[in-house]
Amino acid sequence: MSMSKNMSLWLLIVLMCIGYALFPQRVQAQTYTLPNDNTSCPSNCRLITWQTGSDLWNGGLLPNYTSVTCTGLAGNGTTNDGPAIQTCINNASSGTAVYIPLGTYLVNSTVRLKSNVVLRGAGPTTQINLGSNGILTTQNFSRSTNLTPSTNYANLPSTYTLSGTPKKGDTTITIGSGTVSVGTWIKVFGNDDPSLINSTGINGNCQWCGDNTGYYVMQQYEQVTAINSGTGGAGSIVSLSHPLYYPLFTSSVTVNGGVEPAGAKYNIITFPTQKAGYEYFHVTATGDIGAGQIILLQGCLYCWVKGVETQETGSNSGSAHVELDDSYGCEIRDGYYHDQRSGASGSGYGVYFQFTNADHKIENNIIRHNRHAFVFQGGGSGVAFLYNYIDDNYTDDTTYLGSARTSHGAHPFMNLFEGNVISHVAADDFWGTSSHDVFFRNWLWGDETENWSGAIAPTGTPTGGFDAIDLYQSQEYYAYVGNVLGHTGLHATWSAATVSSTCSTNNCGYDSPGSPGAYSYGNGSLGTAATSSGTIIRHGNWDYKTVGVAFWDGGSNHTLASSIYYTSQPGYLNGLPWPLEGPEGNPTINANAAENCYLNGSKGGSFNPGTCYASSGTKNPVAPTNLKATVN
Repeated sequence: MSMSKNMSLWLLIVLMCIGYALFPQRVQAQTYTLPNDNTSCPSNCRLITWQTGSDLWNGGLLPNYTSVTCTGLAGNGTTNDGPAIQTCINNASSGTAVYIPLGTYLVNSTVRLKSNVVLRGAGPTTQINLGSNGILTTQNFSRSTNLTPSTNYANLPSTYTLSGTPKKGDTTITIGSGTVSVGTWIKVFGNDDPSLINSTGINGNCQWCGDNTGYYVMQQYEQVTAINSGTGGAGSIVSLSHPLYYPLFTSSVTVNGGVEPAGAKYNIITFPTQKAGYEYFHVTATGDIGAGQIILLQGCLYCWVKGVETQETGSNSGSAHVELDDSYGCEIRDGYYHDQRSGASGSGYGVYFQFTNADHKIENNIIRHNRHAFVFQGGGSGVAFLYNYIDDNYTDDTTYLGSARTSHGAHPFMNLFEGNVISHVAADDFWGTSSHDVFFRNWLWGDETENWSGAIAPTGTPTGGFDAIDLYQSQEYYAYVGNVLGHTGLHATWSAATVSSTCSTNNCGYDSPGSPGAYSYGNGSLGTAATSSGTIIRHGNWDYKTVGVAFWDGGSNHTLASSIYYTSQPGYLNGLPWPLEGPEGNPTINANAAENCYLNGSKGGSFNPGTCYASSGTKNPVAPTNLKATVN
């Protein structure tokens, strides 16, 4: 070898060493990522860039509006203060919080927020007793006036059209009919692809799915950010606020007896309430609110519920602690939602997504003693469910372990569940399909504590449903990465468990009473939709049956990122291990901040969220670090 070649080789080695010293992150092992080719749907397009709640519009913090004390309140717990509170809201200036001091207030009427106004309490010492006619809500949303073209229940809706075949990752679309301008909000959708979607489950046709019609059940909200060509009408190319989450199916199909004509489509939506919220109080439904909700966000853009405790849902189907309808970019955080009057079918919901929702952040909440801790009934896309604690849910059938539900009506998709501690979570097939949800670094117990302190305790102990992962038929393309499955010292005997089991039809979690399983999933399908068992990805999940990791689907890379959503540990988790859960450490299991709050937030025998959550409007959580840019 010549001297010049030796010198060149020496210089190359030196430069490589310098480069490693200056930029070590460039040569570190790559972290595992789910397959994500936008042109390879449905099986290999598993990720989006999740950006939700206040991260979309306020740098990751909810605004802190200036408090103005509400006057004219009786505050005696027997006089209806609802009308006086409503007067204060009506008179409030934009960017202010109607402040309710400590005390007890009866609300037995409708209280409606308006845009850019908050209803704020003093923390747990502001006690609202909700009468049977009471509800805390927002401005009324109507699909006949706030959607253009309008829709009617269970009828094939009129739509505007888009040209071409929009794909996952597209940030521009071409208008086919109708007219938009910069700032217009639209809902973009295709037809119901029969290989992916079925809005008829084992309980029948979900006529309320989609826009309360049963058609076009897989939708996404977008804002028009630029008119790139034309004037916003037919033939115009317009830019969108974020990439499309999934390719739009454009072939004509017959659904529920109606024909969805060929082509991609959209509706224009007007949000009647924007940037409004409920903060820092304890509300108990002292009257039976029946099928009503304690807090209802309807037609909301960038609204929130923060630092609120709610108690006792109604006894009828449809009752919930917090319900979100036809809303975008809302945030439900730092709250405690617990207890129900009835665990019968359709009642006792915690956080409830109904109709079309997108890009909400549900973070750092405690949800207990409900039939379903959260439930997606009729759709939801781009929602991030982050670092919540869920335990001790129960139904009227107390032999079965209560659950949270990622699907209870067609067709939720592309939702993220990260860092949660969940006693039992399922995706059912009662009213149709769901797809492309991602579970990353959660602790999924497949069991429950059975702490009934302060609750209307159920009778009996569950004998079935002890599955950490519970996917019914045709809940497709779910991905589970880096989770911990199971829990020792409770009720399930994991040494006698199965690693995985399949069910040929429905009700997967019911198939093996008393026998826990790490994975339970369907190998049957609804119509021509794909099976759950044939589309699941299981990568790096540590389970208490294997006492290790049973599956590394999709590759040999065992290095997992600490988070999909955050680039680094968010401020409100400072002081806790990072990551909280995972296979590392054989395994790594930790209470998140919400569980710590529940375990350590009791004083005098009753839980007081003010002991660990912000209890006044002057306190805010530390801003999260910038979001991780997941490649589309």
